[in-house]
Amino acid sequence: MIQCPVCKVSNHHLTVICKECGSYLQNKIENLDLFSTIWNILERPGKTFHNIAIATHKNYSYILSGISGIGFIFFIFWIINAGEYTNSLLNFLFAGISIGPPLGIITVLLYTFILIISTRLGGENISFRNGFAVVSYSLIPIVISIIFILPIEVMTFGLFFFSKNPSPYLLKPFSYVMLLVLDGIFLLWTFLLLWKGIKALTDRGWIFISAVQIITISVLSGLYYTVIHSVISKID
Repeated sequence: MIQCPVCKVSNHHLTVICKECGSYLQNKIENLDLFSTIWNILERPGKTFHNIAIATHKNYSYILSGISGIGFIFFIFWIINAGEYTNSLLNFLFAGISIGPPLGIITVLLYTFILIISTRLGGENISFRNGFAVVSYSLIPIVISIIFILPIEVMTFGLFFFSKNPSPYLLKPFSYVMLLVLDGIFLLWTFLLLWKGIKALTDRGWIFISAVQIITISVLSGLYYTVIHSVISKID
C-alpha cells in the first residue's frame, strides 16, 4: 500500500491519484518509449515494471508478445523435430514467422489469464491490462534471442537444428551445445524478469511470487503439452 501524504489514506501501490482526495501519489506516465523501456528493464527491472504498470498507455505490448511468438514456435519446432517433416528451409522459416506472432499473443493472453486467477486466489487483484503489459515486456530476452541467436542456429545447421536425423550434436557438437546454453540463459533471464514483473504487480514476498510463477508456468506448459501431443499423434 501507499499512503497519501495529504489525507493519509492508504492506496494500492500502483495507484497514481489518491482515491480519497485526488492528490497525485506518484508521477503520472502517459506513454512508454520502447527503446528506453527495454534498456531500463535490463538495467533496473523492478522500477521499470512498476512504471509499465502505472502507465496510461501500454505501448508495444502486442508487438513484443507477437515477436516473442516467433521464438515460441521455433522452440516447439525444436521439441517436435519439425525439420524432419519438410525439405524446404524457406517454407519452414515462413511457417514459423507466420504462425509465431498470433501464437505469441495467444500465449501471453493465456499466461496473463492464469496469472490473474493465481494471484486472486492469494488475495491480489491485478488488472488484465497491467498483467498483459508486464508479461509482454518480460519477454525482452526472447526477442533478443530471436534477433541474434535464432539466425545463427539457422545459418549453422539449417533444418538439421530442428531434426534428430541426423542429430545436430553429431554434426557440430560444440556449436550445438553453445547455442543451447545461450538459449537456456535467455530463457532463465525471461523467468527472472517474469518474477520481477509479478513482484511489481503484487508487491508481495518471494514465496508468494515464486508459487504464482510456478503454478502459472506449469498450467500453461501443461496446456501446450496436451495440444502438441495431440497434433503429433494425428500427424503420426
